[in-house]
Amino acid sequence: SPFQKEEADDDNVTTQGHSTAPSLIVIDSIQTMVCEAGGTSSAGGITQVRECVALFLRLAKSTGIPIFLVGHVTKSGEVAGPRTVEHMVDCVLYLEGGDHRTVGGVNLRMLRAAKNRFGSADEVGVYKMTSGR
Repeated sequence: SPFQKEEADDDNVTTQGHSTAPSLIVIDSIQTMVCEAGGTSSAGGITQVRECVALFLRLAKSTGIPIFLVGHVTKSGEVAGPRTVEHMVDCVLYLEGGDHRTVGGVNLRMLRAAKNRFGSADEVGVYKMTSGR
């Protein structure tokens, strides 16, 4: 069954990850997380983001749990936070589009790989967004 927790403390999430052994962890968003290793810097700051990502990487490697880190994008289209984060992770995906991106009245989103350590980054997924479940 799904396990959901609202938590901004990276250290607490990693403790929960070890004790509950979920099949997947999704962090939305990495810029809101804080961890002890980040010192006194605020959430979203370069040190906090880098240290939180490093903590999640250690959790993923030690447990085998896949971890998806959702991050904000700047107005220029770059991943917000330190550029080193993109080098730390295995894959960087961009989900682009929105309500204003319609083709023939159909709301579309595009999933594009900017980095894929395990394969090609030359593929794009196009998704039709519909209301309902």
